[in-house]
Amino acid sequence: MLLVGGFVLFTGVLVAIGAIMPTAKDAGVVFGPLIFSMFVPFYAISLIVSDPGALIVAVFTFFPLTAPVTAMLRNGLGTLEPWEAGIVIAELFVLGVVVLRVAVHLFRYGSIAYSAKLDPRAVLGRRRPVTVGK
Repeated sequence: MLLVGGFVLFTGVLVAIGAIMPTAKDAGVVFGPLIFSMFVPFYAISLIVSDPGALIVAVFTFFPLTAPVTAMLRNGLGTLEPWEAGIVIAELFVLGVVVLRVAVHLFRYGSIAYSAKLDPRAVLGRRRPVTVGK
């Protein structure tokens, strides 16, 4: 469930960034740090192994962009409590669904205006027209 929740979250974030940016070159500037944030827990693996109760490990466990990898590492080491796993899974799925909905909304308008960067605040402020039934 951690893997699927993390996949949903990162898919939504990457689709949203892809919808906002007009070219892959522009998106690469944002994709790099985002993907790096996913791998930060691997650089802190010695801390995760030696002191799973450390504050930074708790931050990595519950911060959405580092949570999937940190929680899976802690689960593999047997240091992830069931209540922590439940919170992380719920957080990833809820945030993943929200981000996917925003990404779809951005993609609808981003595919229309593909020659320029979108202003997310302007796009998210738009509402769909209400149609009255027959």
